[in-house]
Amino acid sequence: MKIFKGILASPGIAIGKAYVLNRFRLSVMERQIAREEIKGETERFMAAVESTRGKMIQSIGIGVKNLTNNLRDILHPHLQLLNDPTLIDQTKAAIERELINAEWALKTTYEKLAQRFEKIRDPHFKERVRDIETVVDKLMHELMGREEEDLGSLAEPVVVFAHDLTPFDTAQMSSKYVLGFVTETGGKTSHTGIIASSLWIPAVVGIPKITKAVESGDPVIVDALTGMVLVNPSDQQFQIYNRKRQLFFYHDRELEKESKLPAVTLDGKAVKLMMNIESSQDIHVVAEHGAEGIGLYRTEFLFVRDNRLPDEDEQFEDYRKVAENISPHAAIIRTLDLGGDKVPSDFKEEPEENPALGLRAIRYCLRNPAIFRAQLRAILRASAYGPLKVMFPMVSSIEEIRKAQSLLGGAMRELEKEKVNFNRDIEVGMMIETPSAALMAEQFAQYVDFFSIGTNDLIQYLLAIDRGNQKVAHLYQPLNPAVIRLLHMVIKAANQNNVAVSICGKMSADPFYAYLLLGMGDVEALSMEAHSIPKVKKFIRGISLYDARKHVQKILQLQHVRDIKKYLIANISPLLTEGMFSELTVED
Repeated sequence: MKIFKGILASPGIAIGKAYVLNRFRLSVMERQIAREEIKGETERFMAAVESTRGKMIQSIGIGVKNLTNNLRDILHPHLQLLNDPTLIDQTKAAIERELINAEWALKTTYEKLAQRFEKIRDPHFKERVRDIETVVDKLMHELMGREEEDLGSLAEPVVVFAHDLTPFDTAQMSSKYVLGFVTETGGKTSHTGIIASSLWIPAVVGIPKITKAVESGDPVIVDALTGMVLVNPSDQQFQIYNRKRQLFFYHDRELEKESKLPAVTLDGKAVKLMMNIESSQDIHVVAEHGAEGIGLYRTEFLFVRDNRLPDEDEQFEDYRKVAENISPHAAIIRTLDLGGDKVPSDFKEEPEENPALGLRAIRYCLRNPAIFRAQLRAILRASAYGPLKVMFPMVSSIEEIRKAQSLLGGAMRELEKEKVNFNRDIEVGMMIETPSAALMAEQFAQYVDFFSIGTNDLIQYLLAIDRGNQKVAHLYQPLNPAVIRLLHMVIKAANQNNVAVSICGKMSADPFYAYLLLGMGDVEALSMEAHSIPKVKKFIRGISLYDARKHVQKILQLQHVRDIKKYLIANISPLLTEGMFSELTVED
């Protein structure tokens, strides 16, 4: 038996035979053409574009049967790329300028685009490269008269293993035949994972060279609750995971039935369960999973989507859609967490050696006041249409929050002069995700209405751990005593200064961590991805806040991660209902 560890992209458990999808990159040769051949070569290229467009539309039509509107929209940017002058016009220009065949012109155009995006280390920008690569690969097959393997033609249930899967692959999948899938590339936010999640297909991604370690027909288990993949498992493992899968199916459906019930503890404390979104198109999912508002709208994806700066009116229309559809709940609009490794090359001032610690988020916005001002005006204008709040990310000093507040005040005065309606009492908050902000929480409380603790980045910066570095990723530990004490300190400071506090990040979505966080003080809300909301809601309805606070006081006295884990497992495991899993119970 071989065991591999990857990244959970879509929850569930798959057991079955492996199907290895081997897609080889087509070999492209350069060929010089005569000047009189330019017209014919260009027409051949455009014919390939039109044929590819037709096949994409057909794929989207197949996906319509399974995908919700916002997830189908993931496929449409690929179609838009077939009208993108950066890709299409530059390829045509290369044919004419360099007198080369269409295949080679397309290849060189793609390589230039990919090189530009590969300099950006943020995974969401990497997704843009995969979008372009998907379209180019389809165009190349069309130009060379080669057919792509189609997962829609599978005749028996299998677990798919591939280097990568395009959104078109997953849109054509049937849960009847695709039990689960594993890829060598990708991350939690990849389009492939999002679509797989919508189809309830278990998926684990990001396991390098996994296709070399498995052969078609091998028995496999994909544990997409922990990110584990087992190749040629033992009979005992089959029995264990069959039981685990049954529990997951049963429990998941029971949770969905109760997802609309409020999250109120046994001793009467109501906790809001909110959803993180990346697009206004995700709004309808909020109600589907019982979320009580949007705890984090990552607005930078408006900028990433078309690799350009959206103007104020474009942003306003997007935020207005959120405002109009979220009522009576609220939506927290996070201003641009753009900068460092998240800035398209067209907007960057110069390369940075360590982008995560560089000119990003609030620093980038204060350095580019025109961009910041346009976003603030758009948020304010949209606030007239529904309950919006504004939140500043990555704040590390009092000076930054004061400057941001000043720019917000300036935007308000401009709109007043223009007689534009907006909510003059809009709530203003900040993310606590730098150690300096956490240590100064009591002072920051004098300037804002609410805190949102971003646990993912706060833990990373506090422990000086790069989560993406596999050599040190094991040291990224939410139960490090320093993390627990700092979180407790921030929540206490917020409570003492009458500032509402919420938590977003991976910790919010795990019952054990949620128990710990709620036991630290008066936490108004937990914000997470959609699929975790029913689970955490159910857990909260079965706990006592009084007991949680007593346990936290004992945990604060412990000095080792292993002791904290043992304490939580011993005392909190009995509170988990059958079939409910926590990261800690799986690990231990």
